[in-house]
Amino acid sequence: MKKIRVLFSTEMWEKFNFYGMRAIFALFLVHFLAISETDAAIYYGAFLALSYLTPIIGGFLADKFLGYHKSVIIGCALLTVAQLFFYANASSFGGAWLTLCGAVLVMCGNGFFKPSITALLSIKAPRNVSMDAVFSSYYFFLNLGVLLGSFIVPYFGDVVVNGVRDVSAFKFGFLSAFVAMSIGLLVFVVFCKNDENFTPKVSDGIRFDLKNALVSLFVFVLIFAAISYFSSGANIVKSYLYPTIYAFGISLGFYVLLDESISKDERKNIITIFISAVFIVFFWASFEQIGSSLTFIANNQMDRNLLGFDIPPSMISMFNPLFVLVLSFVFSAFYIKLGRKNLEPNGLYKQALGLCLMGVSYLIIALNVRDLGDELLHIRWFILLYFMHTCAELLVSPIGFALVAKLSPKRLLGLIFGIFYLANATGYALSGTLASLLPPTADKFIKASELGINLKEILNQRAEISEVTLEILKANNLPSSYPQIFGYEISTLFHFFILFFILCFGAGVLLFAICRAMDRTNARAC
Repeated sequence: MKKIRVLFSTEMWEKFNFYGMRAIFALFLVHFLAISETDAAIYYGAFLALSYLTPIIGGFLADKFLGYHKSVIIGCALLTVAQLFFYANASSFGGAWLTLCGAVLVMCGNGFFKPSITALLSIKAPRNVSMDAVFSSYYFFLNLGVLLGSFIVPYFGDVVVNGVRDVSAFKFGFLSAFVAMSIGLLVFVVFCKNDENFTPKVSDGIRFDLKNALVSLFVFVLIFAAISYFSSGANIVKSYLYPTIYAFGISLGFYVLLDESISKDERKNIITIFISAVFIVFFWASFEQIGSSLTFIANNQMDRNLLGFDIPPSMISMFNPLFVLVLSFVFSAFYIKLGRKNLEPNGLYKQALGLCLMGVSYLIIALNVRDLGDELLHIRWFILLYFMHTCAELLVSPIGFALVAKLSPKRLLGLIFGIFYLANATGYALSGTLASLLPPTADKFIKASELGINLKEILNQRAEISEVTLEILKANNLPSSYPQIFGYEISTLFHFFILFFILCFGAGVLLFAICRAMDRTNARAC
């Protein structure tokens, strides 16, 4: 395990940087850049999605030309510089273009870093230890970084004084993220020995095939057209970028599976990885509400007093990594014990259970907000929600990484890890779409009332809305109608949360059914 401790440390500081920044990013968009919560949720989802889309390119470059060690260094450097751009914008040194530049650097940095650090981990991990156990332990250090970032960055960057947000504090949050990433870069460069003996290759792996490319292009166009048609609207990210991400993921999967250089056993293993990836989309779409819609609810309609301390809304997300730290070694030891007795369940079964648990967590919170009205939701319900999310996460995410490490052809390791991250990207894109369905919380009705507008009458279509009123609502980032999805109106938080129960629990039941079918055909997934 000595060889991978430096990788654990580097990943820890990167997660401090990324998730600390993520904790305050949506609030920064709303309160500093004056973007509406609906648009901020969509942009936030796009930012995360693209941050997990670029690892496909980064994984390819690492496989073919750079090697994993050099790619990690490049990724760390880009992520470090990105925080300086966020800091500059939050310090009012320039316009919103600085935030855009910082976001692009984060996307590129993730592209190099994420597939390469996990590939190095799978290469350097001891072969006499369960890979599920290795990645569960890896998850401990990863979430130690998330915990530190989720506490320290909001502590400095999410500041409210006497009920008024101090927008100047955002820059200190981004600065703390910069310091953390600088430490991570230094640790890796100084202490990680480059012993992968990498030689640039251009012949291994998947070769370009025109016929397969045309088939994949047809799949891309078909899926893009269908999704874009149903998600048409004024927001270009939701109407075009998200469908592009969905279509790209599916078409790239087709291209990989059509490659003739892949053996029958390799293709079966890759299909297992892709099944896991498809269902991970639904998990991340629900889990990643933590950085957008759940943060907005915590900011707008929550009693955040815990043991006499008023927790900043973006800091509440720290309970997730805190619970991971407590539970990760428990899960790891449990897997090892089951493995020694040949009782360890199929990895896909674990993920199915995790999805069902995620669905139940949203059902519990939905029942508790059913009669909430204008009252405040107590923080204890979000703590319970994040505890159940954490249990679900430990059943889904590290198991998915372990599947890739165990089943992926070694010559395609970086690319397959990149494609697996594409599933995360697709989930994050879907999370943005779903977060934009958040109905107006109590603060919106209060703000409208202060402007002399009965928002409830307008939303329930019991009052005529004039052009002047519409302009006032738009200027103050207030809605003029309830969000809808497939004709289903989301008018309360109960409707909003029940949507995630249906999505996750339904996906979990379907994955259980697929696992049973695979068992019946003796196609064991792990």
